[in-house]
Amino acid sequence: MSTSGAARVPQLDIDDIVNCFKIHTRKARNEEELRLWVSSYCIEERILKLLGISQYGKYEYTLISGARVDALYGHVIIEYKAPGRLSLDTDIAKAKEQIIRYIQQEAASKDEWARYLG
Repeated sequence: MSTSGAARVPQLDIDDIVNCFKIHTRKARNEEELRLWVSSYCIEERILKLLGISQYGKYEYTLISGARVDALYGHVIIEYKAPGRLSLDTDIAKAKEQIIRYIQQEAASKDEWARYLG
């Protein structure tokens, strides 16, 4: 069977992407370095560029609700934390609650919550 004329679907190297996150998380000394490196090297270079997406994220973006998120990529909301700030289960729970609140505030209705990722 010939595949000529069929659109080629780019394959993301998930192991490479995860490794990129790990490297830059270990290397970052603060939240700003983490945001810069992860956004540039991991998200933009290893995901968006490969998928042919030329419009990158919006940083320090103010949502409709007035909340300010670290990054917004379409319907993906990212809130970076300084290295070590998510060491405790309670810190992780607070970060999850924060993202859930952002999604609830940004989505036009409860029916649209599933369209978002945080």
